[in-house]
Amino acid sequence: MNNTPKFNFNKELLDRFINTAQPYFFPTDVKKSKLKLLILILVSILSVISISHFFIIFLGFMLDTFFPKFTNDLAPNFKIYVNSLKEPNLIYLSLGVLSIGIYSFYTNLKHLQNRYRPWLLLFIIIILLFSVTGLNVGLSYIFRFLDTSLNTREEKVFWDFLWVYGGAVLLAVPIIAFYRFTRLKFGRYWREWLTNNFISRYFNYRCYYLLDSNSLNSDIDNPDQRISEDIKHFTSVTLDFLIDILYAILTIVSFSAILYSISKTLTLGLIIYVFIGTWIAILTGKKMIRIYYDQLRLEADFRYSLVHVRDNSESIAFYRGEKKEVNNVLKRLFNALKNFDLLIIWQSIIDLFQFMYSNLMRFPVYILVAPLYFAKEIDFGTITQAWIAFFQVFGALSIVTNQIENISSFAASIFRLGNFNEMLNKIPDEEKTNNRINYLISNNVSVDKLSVTTPGSDKYLIKDLSFDLINQNLLIKGESGVGKSSLLRAISGIWTMGKGEISKPDFSNIMFLPQKPYMILGTLEEQISYPKQQGEYSFDEIKEALNKLGLEYLINDHGINSTKDWSRILSVGEQQRLGFARIILNKPKIAILDESTSALDERNEENAYKLLKDTSIAYVSVGHRSNLNKFHNLSLELTKNGSYKLEKI
Repeated sequence: MNNTPKFNFNKELLDRFINTAQPYFFPTDVKKSKLKLLILILVSILSVISISHFFIIFLGFMLDTFFPKFTNDLAPNFKIYVNSLKEPNLIYLSLGVLSIGIYSFYTNLKHLQNRYRPWLLLFIIIILLFSVTGLNVGLSYIFRFLDTSLNTREEKVFWDFLWVYGGAVLLAVPIIAFYRFTRLKFGRYWREWLTNNFISRYFNYRCYYLLDSNSLNSDIDNPDQRISEDIKHFTSVTLDFLIDILYAILTIVSFSAILYSISKTLTLGLIIYVFIGTWIAILTGKKMIRIYYDQLRLEADFRYSLVHVRDNSESIAFYRGEKKEVNNVLKRLFNALKNFDLLIIWQSIIDLFQFMYSNLMRFPVYILVAPLYFAKEIDFGTITQAWIAFFQVFGALSIVTNQIENISSFAASIFRLGNFNEMLNKIPDEEKTNNRINYLISNNVSVDKLSVTTPGSDKYLIKDLSFDLINQNLLIKGESGVGKSSLLRAISGIWTMGKGEISKPDFSNIMFLPQKPYMILGTLEEQISYPKQQGEYSFDEIKEALNKLGLEYLINDHGINSTKDWSRILSVGEQQRLGFARIILNKPKIAILDESTSALDERNEENAYKLLKDTSIAYVSVGHRSNLNKFHNLSLELTKNGSYKLEKI
């Protein structure tokens, strides 16, 4: 691979992540778009906190009204907590935060058009996330009271809190179910939007053609995998990871207070322990990113080798090239498995580290909390609550350590997808630079001082070519490799590297017919109508076009609406005649023919060219046969040094 990237958790990785993820939520062409997006996310979180503030007050009111026993006898501290939230300054603060949130979204309303769904789902997820965190905090207190009542043999208190525990679980079930459903649905919508966005840009400015020819950057391997697999991975992991980070922050804030009230030493020891573990995990992750990146590429190469065999099975069979193809496929498999062996080693190292890291964390809890219990400074239930709080904070702080494999794999996807995203943004700018052929719209084809360069270099295939094809048909000749097909591509407008000026009809009035015509996956009707949609031409029009090329039997043999693999069913000669029928039916102003009659006998070849003349379709041909001269009135012979010979026939 060329331009092998240097993998690291750095600003480049962050920029690629933001540039790929942001457009779904906020347009990137807005001034200070990243800052505005960050502000909207922050005010969303703060607004949910304010809503939670008022909800807790409402919940306290409902419990005090309908279940006064719970707030007076079982959970008097909850009543005190609710009363503290009614303090006027806190009420005004929450109202102010909600007002700022509404104002922030209102001022950016024009930028959020067609982006209401992600923000609505994000807002719902944040609310559900706060609800889940609140339930976890409540359960930690319930477990504390349950264990204490068991230890002190207070039967009535135990049964009361057991019922409270049952009610909390019943409340949690629909919340957690809806929370998981919303997360998955969010990921599904995001993937759909991002995939559509990438596909649209992939086909814009012929990016699919330029990237496939490796003319701009050979590092963009397997675009199909990046669109199908990497986007799917990116959206699902990004959503999970960002929500997990927010959940971790909420957990740390919620349970640190509980943990700190039990043991300040335990809280400090936890922070030091997690910091060391995270530092080790990040060092390991840098190596894992490179390995995951290579694995994604090598797996895609292996899969493509199998697709290549399928697409060229007939040629391979004719050459009896099975042994060679098996070696090529197995070589790519070996490369993928060799890298996977390295991945196994590092995964094993990380698994060992994570096992030790997770299990050793029990020691500080017992060592620091047990003496407090034996000294009768805390009750038995506090040990349970300390363990729950420690476990929750430990898990939240250890998000990097526990998910280093996922993060490394995710970072590799960011590099691949981000690189692809940058190239799709770069190609339109490249197409607009000064070292490109200038195109003008005209009814005829004319070329003025045209020079065509080779892909990725300044070498000229053709220099200072000029001609005008008013009422003339051009035959291009020359040895192999002198640039005949490149000139056709330049005239067609799909190859723009070079300089000079080309006047031609717009794309809708030009059709290109290569030596092996493109056969789409579809019905015979779709095949002959291409690139127009099915139903644009009547059955009689299609039948007439086929009759003119001697292909009327295709309707009787296969049916107009039968879907088949036409590239296998039809011979190359039949495919070339079908290509001409497609031209006759679509009636462009000019046809570009790249050895398009090489598989035809003289009778069918003459018939094809005669049909073009009879329908007043101008054409430019590439060919080597001497009998092609009679179908053209202008000859252009190209030579290897970039010069040419233009003469009348």
